[in-house]
Amino acid sequence: HSEASGLGVEMPHRFGLGTSRWCRAAGGRPWLLGMLTCFSAHVCVARSVAARPPFHTVSGVSSGGDMAVNHFVAFSKITTGVGVVAGAPYGCNLVEDHAGDPCGSASSSLPWDKLLRRMARYMRTRAASGLVDPLEGIRDRKVYLFSGSYDWVVTHSVMRAVEWQLGNLTGGASVKVRFNVNATHGWVVDGQRCGPQQPGTEQAVCGTCCCEPSPLLACKGHDMPGELLGHVLGRTKPASSRIPAREENMIAVPQAPYTPHGSSPEDIGLWHTAYIYAPEQCSKTSCAVHVHYHGCSWGAQVFGLEIIRRMGMLEWAEGASIVMVFPQASNSVDWEGCWDWTGETSKLFDTHKGPQLQTVMSLLSDLPRIIGGNGPVYQNITGSLLLV
Repeated sequence: HSEASGLGVEMPHRFGLGTSRWCRAAGGRPWLLGMLTCFSAHVCVARSVAARPPFHTVSGVSSGGDMAVNHFVAFSKITTGVGVVAGAPYGCNLVEDHAGDPCGSASSSLPWDKLLRRMARYMRTRAASGLVDPLEGIRDRKVYLFSGSYDWVVTHSVMRAVEWQLGNLTGGASVKVRFNVNATHGWVVDGQRCGPQQPGTEQAVCGTCCCEPSPLLACKGHDMPGELLGHVLGRTKPASSRIPAREENMIAVPQAPYTPHGSSPEDIGLWHTAYIYAPEQCSKTSCAVHVHYHGCSWGAQVFGLEIIRRMGMLEWAEGASIVMVFPQASNSVDWEGCWDWTGETSKLFDTHKGPQLQTVMSLLSDLPRIIGGNGPVYQNITGSLLLV
């Protein structure tokens, strides 16, 4: 990154391009760069974002799965679909003191009916107070749920609770469940595409499908990212085929300008940088938008960009014209680098006022300028991002 001299503000840039195609000044006049007003290549000041977030879909794994559920419930007016991999129901933080680790390695013998009723009351109270969008808006939204057969970190019973909760809100016909893959805890990718060496070896990015939890699990022949994206976007497949990702389409964006007033990324458990993958055509034409939340210690802070490159999402993004947004948590609040699903950053963490969710929404509001559009973003209900 280049720093704005004297201000300590990082300027976003596209990898492989140096100064990107959308970061240009004419005649020394100020120009807009994301949430920054730039007066030269090195002097930028933060500004506010008035644009609204676009319609979009969301996914997450492990604590990122919890975050995806919270994001979906809080902002269901503009979140048209959700993919949850090894996550927990909305409000599961309420029952963390219950014996048996109900939000993780829970036993199926737990009183789920009672626990879910308590979570439902909590959700309705938040909706009645206007802290989350009206729950009626979740009806017919697309839901994709994945739980590996060998996942002992977040068990089937927890994900069945997610299925019951979201299925009751959205309608069972909108929910697609995949609980029959012999995977453990992690984000599943097609093992033939993970690389660069055999899964489970020291040089490999991916772990083997069945055995030890890993940020990426190589399950041969199972393209979970394609299945997830296709369902939440309302398609059989995201696109006719995957297209190799292009390095120059990856954008590094500082998260600090998007945090709530008075908060730094470190204050609210965020890393300094988020990443956006924007296919070239998305600066000129309509594209879908998808947000993905990583799991505990599975973000770029620990694994760098390689974790994003290998997760099987970018090839579909390129083929289907999807802008992929990858917010990044850190270990500044939660020592494992988990997203806040228990209220460590705020009692309102799972609402419109949640600091991490607010940061993501501000970033989404600024997408047109980040990817090269010339105006506010509007989006139709099918998930196309329109630059006008």
